[in-house]
This record gives sequence, structure tokens and C-alpha cells, in this order.
Amino acid sequence: MVHEVQSVQRCWVVTGAAGFIGSHLVEQLLSLGQRVVGIDNFSTGKRENIEYLRNSAGGEHARLFTFFEQDVRDREGLTTLVKQHTPDVILHQAALGSVPRSIQDPISSHQSNVDGFINMLDAARQAGVKRFVYASSSSVYGDITDASYW
Repeated sequence: MVHEVQSVQRCWVVTGAAGFIGSHLVEQLLSLGQRVVGIDNFSTGKRENIEYLRNSAGGEHARLFTFFEQDVRDREGLTTLVKQHTPDVILHQAALGSVPRSIQDPISSHQSNVDGFINMLDAARQAGVKRFVYASSSSVYGDITDASYW
């Protein structure tokens, strides 16, 4: 995969770009000379991660990174953004984690995690994106209490 990424420059959209996994994906893609559009609404991501990416990218790579403060729940805004940047690949990392949060506020969790996912899929479809990678969370498995499982 790394050889494939290095040989052809593509446009990658990374949702959740200010989060732990998303920011590391952006950093790696930039180091490989890829064009990256980062999206995050900072509900759980950190502005410091975006500043780090901007500052560490330096010269040539800095022009390859564009960031938008955008919420995946905003279908129209998201669709417009994706169409404008015509990505080759979308790496969808945006989500509200935490099982306790989802129990305390199930509507917000559903809107971000389910509706946001559908909005990204639809934006990708409308823009003709060929590859879409979705990352889930270990939270979907719940707590494993049986030690023999491992």
C-alpha cells in the first residue's frame, strides 16, 4: 500500500482529522506527498493537532494540506465540500466515541455516528469517489469481562 501511495499523488479526505487516528493519518499521507483535505468539527478532536500538522508539514507539504471546520451532520455543507475537492479516497474517522456518552445522550451519538456516516457515504457517491474507508471503534464490542476470550 505504501508503494502505491508514493507512486501516484491522490486527493484524500480525512474526516476526524483533528482526532488521534485522523491526525496521524493526515501526517503520514503528507509525508508521502499526498494532497489531504482534513475535516473536523472539534467536538472531540483537538485544534492543537491541526496546528501541529500545519507547522510540521513545512514548505512543500504545507500546500498539500487544507483543513475545514465542518460537521458531518451537515449533509449539504459536507456534500458541497467533497464535490469541490474531488477526492480519490475518503478515510472516515469522524465519530463521537464513548459508550457512557451514547447512553447519556443517544441522539447526539446517533446523529454523529449514524447520520454522519450516511452523509459521508452520500457525499462520496455524489462526488464519484471510488474508495471509502470507514474506521469503527472498539467501543462497538463493549466490555469483555471473560479473560479467557483473549
